[in-house]
Amino acid sequence: MMDLIDWKADLPAEWIVYAIIDPLADNKPLQYWYLRAESTDAWPLYAGTEFADDILSGPWLLPLNQLPDWEAWWQEQETAGQATGLLLASVTESEQLVKHWQSLLTAGLDGEEVLFRYYDPRILAPMLYTFTQEETRRFLGPTNELLLWHHDDWLIASPYPEPDLTEHSEPWWRMQESHFVGQPGEKEIMLFNIEQWLWQNANELTTDLYERYGPIADLLDRQYRQSLSDNIAALWQPAWMILGLMGYSHWWPEVQRLQEIQDEQRDLMAKVIQQIKRAQTSGIE
Repeated sequence: MMDLIDWKADLPAEWIVYAIIDPLADNKPLQYWYLRAESTDAWPLYAGTEFADDILSGPWLLPLNQLPDWEAWWQEQETAGQATGLLLASVTESEQLVKHWQSLLTAGLDGEEVLFRYYDPRILAPMLYTFTQEETRRFLGPTNELLLWHHDDWLIASPYPEPDLTEHSEPWWRMQESHFVGQPGEKEIMLFNIEQWLWQNANELTTDLYERYGPIADLLDRQYRQSLSDNIAALWQPAWMILGLMGYSHWWPEVQRLQEIQDEQRDLMAKVIQQIKRAQTSGIE
């Protein structure tokens, strides 16, 4: 098994090591950073994007050379099973890295735009195994090397970097069906889609759920199994699961009665979220 310290020692001296972290991770990496970093040159990747109001819910890029003994801390967290994010090594200016990784926050999936939580190793690691060499090169852009913890070992991606792949005027990354082979099955794809949709369309509610009950994927999996037990039609499973996730399962009979024949799956999901937001604002249960 590769040692993290050996990996860092083998990097060219001019390469800078960064971390992309999820500030909502269990080990509170952003809080750790601000308490111990010698300087605080950190970049919230939501800043300047459509998600700017939620910068404390989205990923941050941190230069690790400002954090003494970061290797020991990072390896301890990873081996303890706490997903802290991704490690990057790059010779490129930090501004270019920020632009590139910001451009991946939204991606195309089944003809729609979704929030892409690539900074969660549980999502990205299985996908990396499915990427072609060209896809890996484009995904990493100006990043020389990427390192993340997966299946009790380190997974490395190190294509030839493309410094010019840093700015995109619209979502450009497209998730392909083949990218889900490492998380196989229609169920996994559906739950992934619902989770991404929730982060994008109900970020505050989803963040609250995450902080109170843990990973959204685990919560959705339990709802999915219950939907099968209750014989919920596949078309309406997402809306049903969202109600259960948010604690409004008792609304389902009324939602069924009011749904219009022409409602598509995502239309009903959006209506359910709107009703939940209104209910929470007015204190209705």
